[in-house]
Amino acid sequence: MSREERPRIGITTSPRRGAEYYVPYKRAVEAVGAEPVDLPPGTTSLPNVDGLLLPGGWDVDPALYGEKPDPKVGPIDRELDDTELRLFAQARDQNLPVMGICRGQQVINVAMGGSLQQHLDGHEVRQFGRNHLAHAIEVDPRSELGRAAGDKKIRVNSLHHQAIDKLAPGLVQTASGDDGTVEAIETADGLIVAVQCHPEELAADLPWAHKLFERFVERARRH
Repeated sequence: MSREERPRIGITTSPRRGAEYYVPYKRAVEAVGAEPVDLPPGTTSLPNVDGLLLPGGWDVDPALYGEKPDPKVGPIDRELDDTELRLFAQARDQNLPVMGICRGQQVINVAMGGSLQQHLDGHEVRQFGRNHLAHAIEVDPRSELGRAAGDKKIRVNSLHHQAIDKLAPGLVQTASGDDGTVEAIETADGLIVAVQCHPEELAADLPWAHKLFERFVERARRH
């Protein structure tokens, strides 16, 4: 398959999480015809990629949005934080499509000037499995997630204890939970799309999750 047909998707990774953690992300982009490219902490500039995927992971350092850490903040990898913020800025400068998942959505919001809720009770339910559909969210049908879902309401998994607090300028909320949690965001140009749930764990079974990756890779292919 030629490069034009098989775009390269940079995925930020951390060896502290272990290679196995990133397998579902790589599998999801490969399933829709893309080639994943690891971008470890310390990567100074984007290689020759067509899109950037910011995956889930540990908590973002609250200092990056001007706050002191709550006692319930989990592990922090500041080198990864700094790497993702740097590569995200480069992706924006290059008009590359970006997809954020869970932590990735939070990184995008912080990078663009927003803040986070440092702890939420009841949202981290991984004891039921990473593909457990924990709750429903309301989706803007005009958004990228809405187009992928083809519906105004979908059920999602929930593996997070942080979420967006103050939404950054330039971002639009496109989905919300019953408790008001920001469940998806995007930019007006459609190049940044992010979700709070983990569609990489659902892409093999749920059409909307597969379609979300498919649409992201198609944007990368057009790039």
